[in-house]
Amino acid sequence: MSHRTCSRREFLAVAAVLLTACGQRPRNQPLPAWMLTPDNAEDPDLVRDMLVIQDLLVRHGEIRREVQHYSYGIRATTTSPAADLAARIREHVDQMRSRLRRGAAIRQEDPLFAAVFAHHQAVDLQVERLPGGVRVTEVSDDPVTVMLLRQHAVHAVSEFVAGGIDRARQPTPLPPGYPG
Repeated sequence: MSHRTCSRREFLAVAAVLLTACGQRPRNQPLPAWMLTPDNAEDPDLVRDMLVIQDLLVRHGEIRREVQHYSYGIRATTTSPAADLAARIREHVDQMRSRLRRGAAIRQEDPLFAAVFAHHQAVDLQVERLPGGVRVTEVSDDPVTVMLLRQHAVHAVSEFVAGGIDRARQPTPLPPGYPG
């Protein structure tokens, strides 16, 4: 019998599939490995966070989202009439707020997510819990960071809500005019 080692990325991708199957979640394709963090990242929360994301993507049709734009950032309201899904939305927002504060990136091969996490210290993120979900306000004093926040709100998260896993499998471009 021969043995082969696998990268951390390959292991996490397989683990996500297995954990999804064990949890009796809908049988959709797992998220692609490029959505994970780099192989050398030490991130004990990654699989937990990715499973919540996968749940949200699978049930995207039950989620409603509205984004308001301001000169200094955005305010997004994300809700669901399903109580369990509203709780998952809140859980996801808490996880991502923690990741942003720590600079613990996800989707690093996605140009937009890499840029957002590169600017994480310039983001002020506030969360208001609502009966059916959350209202998130993301602001920055840095105009480049504001561009990234808008792109993330509309051309990443809102599109993920509209298109689910199919959309999440695609990278998100940087905003037009990004000086990157």
